Amino acid sequence: MAKGSRIVLVEDDVHILELLRHVLAGQGYEVAIAKDGEEGLAEVLRVHPDLLITDVVMPRKNGYQLVHALLNDYHDLPTPKIIILTSRNDPAGIKTGLTVGADVYIGKPFDIQEVVSHVAELLDGRAA
Repeated sequence: MAKGSRIVLVEDDVHILELLRHVLAGQGYEVAIAKDGEEGLAEVLRVHPDLLITDVVMPRKNGYQLVHALLNDYHDLPTPKIIILTSRNDPAGIKTGLTVGADVYIGKPFDIQEVVSHVAELLDGRAA
């Protein structure tokens, strides 16, 4: 898959959204964005991404609901890899994120290189 892979970013904090979009696009990925869970689901259905990166605490549909809907209601779509990127760093939040279907759970504040490394591992099969 490597560079040129499609990523959907779902984040209600515009600064984090733009930082991630800028860095990942600079790495050669195609990046679509959404500012809440409902927009995120619409973008996933439109783009058919290789990777979904989603926050948890967002308006209209939270990240857990987004991942659950994607994995349980859209069996005809290829399942993207999933990174949950959230300030919910408590053990219960992490367990919920991984149980709902995330491949990687990253707490905020985050190291951008850690995010890039996980993206590369999931999409390219290698560490960045």
